[in-house]
Amino acid sequence: MSSLTVALTKSAIFISMSAIYGCAGTNVSKFVYNNETYKVNVPIKEDKCYDASVLLGVNVTRAKDIANKVIFALDTTVEKKTDSSIMALKNRHSGAFGGSGGEELTVNLKMIDSNNTFVTATTKTGFVGGGGQKAWSCEIIDQMIEMALK
Repeated sequence: MSSLTVALTKSAIFISMSAIYGCAGTNVSKFVYNNETYKVNVPIKEDKCYDASVLLGVNVTRAKDIANKVIFALDTTVEKKTDSSIMALKNRHSGAFGGSGGEELTVNLKMIDSNNTFVTATTKTGFVGGGGQKAWSCEIIDQMIEMALK
């Protein structure tokens, strides 16, 4: 086999694997707060749950506390925290058919007023372990709403 054939074969395999296990999701939410669209504690979710949002009926301090608890409960390692965001990686686990975990989870918080915080959650999956990865954004938002209602 010539080196050109080998290179083309490797490229074809990479493209095929990318289609099967490729990156999905996003680190940047497409959702933007609009007071006509959002109702308190009613989530808006993207079809595959890589992106979700809610107008959470709590102040930004409480929303940040809830976000920290939810992220921690999802077995993650926090990579970066700011006053308005949390970025974490889902811890990796191996299974019978490959690994899972490694997803990048991002929660952004924006104070709307003293009683409401706009929250977006995004999930980005990658190439390694892509078959065992999943979108967590809807679960993050749903758990945050549940905790806010307590």
